[in-house]
Amino acid sequence: MKPVPTAWSLQHRESPALHVHLLGPTELDAAVRLQEQISAEIMQRHDRYGVLLLCEHPNGVSIGRDGSAADLHLDREELLARGVPVRWMRRGGGTWVHHPGQIVAYMIAPLERLGLTVGDFQHSLVTALTAVGREQKLLLNEEHGRAALSARCGAVGFVGAGVNEQVSQFGGCLNVCVPRAALNVVSWGSQVRPSSVAAERMRPTTMASLRESWIRHLAKHCGYDRYHVWTGHPALRRTTRRMYVVTQSEHS
Repeated sequence: MKPVPTAWSLQHRESPALHVHLLGPTELDAAVRLQEQISAEIMQRHDRYGVLLLCEHPNGVSIGRDGSAADLHLDREELLARGVPVRWMRRGGGTWVHHPGQIVAYMIAPLERLGLTVGDFQHSLVTALTAVGREQKLLLNEEHGRAALSARCGAVGFVGAGVNEQVSQFGGCLNVCVPRAALNVVSWGSQVRPSSVAAERMRPTTMASLRESWIRHLAKHCGYDRYHVWTGHPALRRTTRRMYVVTQSEHS
């Protein structure tokens, strides 16, 4: 009897789980390139395999489909001179500031195979962030406008998704301990006051606890019974640009 050849193609691999990669500090452009690579792989598959990338971006601004250059409170040239690049993204949501102390999520999953519409996916992202806020015992404000998660002093979580050939992209950002001076570089939306989880709780908040909570709720609300967590990603090349941190005094 002839041995059966091993099927190495992507179409023959099967996994029903969500694969989570904790990337750490990652350039925005590098994360988007990795997302595109993973999206192309998922398009070739026939299972429920999905990938969640969690990272922190260096100083920068990203503008989604609901944002515009008018949201910038400083000239783009001045931002670039300060080492703050501005990028237009193919995602929903408005204009976001990126800074160390913020968790950014890229949820890359086959929506049709998960039984989700684009609207369902958007709702899942918002529901997951709301569940994180409840676990952190934030005093939630339901009148959040563009924000997905608003609390007593302002909005701490935002959702901005994209879909390409039924594969989801991007996801959201969660301000954990970002200084208000950095958050106020842009307008996050009409009548939206940005804040952070640390400011709302008025005590130290660990990034690890927020990441664990967000992973768990994203998996649950996007239809995954299992998830596996890794540090880094083999296809990601390490970047070396410095991550500048905005500081502010206690009296500012």
